[in-house]
Amino acid sequence: VPPAHCIGCFYFLIEMPSMSGLHLVKRGREQKKLELQRDFTVASPAEFVTRFGGNRIIEKVLIANNGIAAVKCMRSIRRWAYEMFRNERAIRFVVMVTPEDLKANAEYIKMADHYVPVPGGANNNNYANVELIVDISKRIPVQVPGWSHKSYEPEA
Repeated sequence: VPPAHCIGCFYFLIEMPSMSGLHLVKRGREQKKLELQRDFTVASPAEFVTRFGGNRIIEKVLIANNGIAAVKCMRSIRRWAYEMFRNERAIRFVVMVTPEDLKANAEYIKMADHYVPVPGGANNNNYANVELIVDISKRIPVQVPGWSHKSYEPEA
């Protein structure tokens, strides 16, 4: 398997074996130009929002989930933040934690920047409790009030 940066070139060699070498070189240069146009960084989420004409800066996210789902969410956003801002900690995470999660010393708790204790038991007591998620979002405060089993979009 080729490295990630070679996958585009690798695709052309496999899918288009009848192309001449010169054509493949030209196609590779075009691909690099596209990658260069996409290869940019900004210093912060605020600069990102300004550059792309947005109106909402997201710097803190509440993760209303546990286990591998929370870990994957944080890893994905941190990877994107590193690629975009060269700082994987540009977006901070607040996680909801049940007594069971604390006792298990769950990985997602270690990855978070801050945690909020919530009741244990069934999901409707914690990770799927929209009222609890909104309450925590207002108290912390966070810009994105929960990535969860149930989504909540605040009114503008």
